[in-house]
Amino acid sequence: MDISISLSSDFEKFINEQMATGLYNSVNDIVNEAMTLLVKSKAAQQEQMDALLAELEQDENEVKDENVLDAETAVRMLMSE
Repeated sequence: MDISISLSSDFEKFINEQMATGLYNSVNDIVNEAMTLLVKSKAAQQEQMDALLAELEQDENEVKDENVLDAETAVRMLMSE
C-alpha cells in the first residue's frame, strides 16, 4: 500500500531536523514512530474514557440502589432535624 500525505511546512521542517540527527534512516521510520505514538495515545485516552464511564455507571447504580440521596431528599432531611 502506498499512501501519499501532505504536511505543513512546520512538520516538514521537523522531519528534516529529525533526519539530520541521524537517528532515523528514512521519513518512513519517522512516520511509523509517530503513528505508533498516536496509537498508544489513543489507547490511553480510551482507557481513561472507559474508566470514567465505569465510574459513572457505578455512581448511577448507587443512586438506583438508593445508596445515595438526591439533593431534594437530603435538604428535606436536613430541614426536619
